[in-house]
Amino acid sequence: MDTKRVIMSIFPEIPEFSGVDFSQYSTPYATALLAFLDSGKTGLREFEEFVAENGGTKRDVRNFLMSVFQYLLIRYRRYGDENVEVPAFKVFLTLKGWLNENGFESDYRRLLHSFVGYLVDIAEKIVEKSGCELGPAYMKTAYMLTIEAEETFSEKYFSELKRKAGEMLAKVYEDCGIEEALPEKRENRC
Repeated sequence: MDTKRVIMSIFPEIPEFSGVDFSQYSTPYATALLAFLDSGKTGLREFEEFVAENGGTKRDVRNFLMSVFQYLLIRYRRYGDENVEVPAFKVFLTLKGWLNENGFESDYRRLLHSFVGYLVDIAEKIVEKSGCELGPAYMKTAYMLTIEAEETFSEKYFSELKRKAGEMLAKVYEDCGIEEALPEKRENRC
């Protein structure tokens, strides 16, 4: 199975997947993924519809999305694979929206609880490579996730992580000549 082509057809907005090694990725959804690729459709919404039309459920889509994210984090943590940094960050943000929109809020909270520290680390590495072009956006997003984690969970770790991410964001702002105050709590989203 050409896993990379299938995943890129589901996530066409993440071209950075082209640099990811999927040779060790395994999924019980291989048949459905190949059928989706053969259908010529693209995009997560289309994939979700395709799964439903073929007898699958939102839970199947959730399981697939989570498996992609987990695979990327394994490549990052175990192999130090820098090619997964941007895709992992973007897939996490996709998961945040998708899980919360589709009734899997508790899964999102578990993801945030378990992986926000990695996302801060990944954002820092993205800043090192991309500088002021993309770095501030990634670092601010990571910082906002730490605020969300601190507001959601009571462990002291999340307050310390927010402080660390805030210091990192302040440095990025200073280095890039950005005069913007750090948010102290989640921005209201309409």
